[in-house]
Amino acid sequence: MATTTQKFSEFISQDDEGNIRMRLGHSTYFEKGRHIYVVNKDGTEQLITLEVHSAKPWIRENFERERTYQRDRTMAVRLQKSLTRSYPKSYKRAKGSLFWA
Repeated sequence: MATTTQKFSEFISQDDEGNIRMRLGHSTYFEKGRHIYVVNKDGTEQLITLEVHSAKPWIRENFERERTYQRDRTMAVRLQKSLTRSYPKSYKRAKGSLFWA
């Protein structure tokens, strides 16, 4: 039996201003500032009302979780790039004699 499982929450993109675009279920959502919009099939954005927020609190929770994950991921990449290694340590790592680092 071959079953395919799709992720409910999928990160699509984040622009320079920090606006996040995500796919939650079959709908695409866009967060601009603290406002969340649903992107319709024709590409227009419609602001989510307070009633929808109270009925579906998981929308905001998924955006907060994804924002935290992307921030942590970016920080890890920056820290990894900023650490400069000394030449002997890099040489030993390349040769495979440095196991603990």
